[in-house]
Amino acid sequence: MEVSQIKQELTQVDQSIQRWARAIQNDQSAPQELKDCVQTLEQQSKKARNANDEEDLTQCVEDMEAASDRAKAACEKSGKQLQPQLKDAVLQTHQKLSNLKHQLH
Repeated sequence: MEVSQIKQELTQVDQSIQRWARAIQNDQSAPQELKDCVQTLEQQSKKARNANDEEDLTQCVEDMEAASDRAKAACEKSGKQLQPQLKDAVLQTHQKLSNLKHQLH
């Protein structure tokens, strides 16, 4: 996969992360672990935007996918306490990152 294609995919992931960040601000019951994950993903997304080669981008995707795994687990632990749009945003972000990771390997 070319660098430009990876960056294009990451733009879509970044949009999901931003939806997640907005949703988490509106959910007072969201666990701290989820809030931490979204902050981590925002930082990693910024790092990915500044990456210039496939190796760096691949590492960024792997790091982001690992953070989204933790977020998905936090969603599952919290049960029905989360607002549906927050849970959907987390799961969409995770799915997009998982798909991208698999395309890179």
